[in-house]
Amino acid sequence: MERSDLPEVRILLEDVADNAESQDLNIYFDEAADNRFAACLVADRQGEVIGVAGGAGVKLALPGLSVSETEIARRIRLLDFLAVQPADRGTGLGTRLTTTLLDQFRNDGARMTVTYLAAGRHELVRVYTAWGWTIGQRGAGLPVQIGSDPLGVGENPALRTAWQALAPRVRATSLPGIRVPVVTGAA
Repeated sequence: MERSDLPEVRILLEDVADNAESQDLNIYFDEAADNRFAACLVADRQGEVIGVAGGAGVKLALPGLSVSETEIARRIRLLDFLAVQPADRGTGLGTRLTTTLLDQFRNDGARMTVTYLAAGRHELVRVYTAWGWTIGQRGAGLPVQIGSDPLGVGENPALRTAWQALAPRVRATSLPGIRVPVVTGAA
């Protein structure tokens, strides 16, 4: 993405994100940004932005974790946004943008990606499931083993957390004493 794409990208994001105008997109430009694992792809047709996908390393810093914040961000990525102009939906553009972004994450050493689906966006469950993502229940978050403990990622009553493995050993596993599957091998 180029800085000149920002106005059109923001317009696209308004259709899919409540906070599009306030969303900090500087992480996709600044070398000194908090998250050097950020990537953003733009699809254009004759100079007009028709699709965008962006993501970054998950920010998770808790005292006592045996895995550093930087290593977690390198291994676990968030698909932060995906937007396609309404006239271009259903053409496979969103699939191509997402697949390309996930391939980039994988090539950078990421093991897993997560995203959040807003309440009421039931059509996204079908789309992400067809793409091979695992979709959780609204508000449940996603237990991920980081170090020796499982931690909840994305616990928000208004969101459903979806995840996809980017490495072979990342999978949902039953752990003793925990009633829900925990994603292991990601961090």
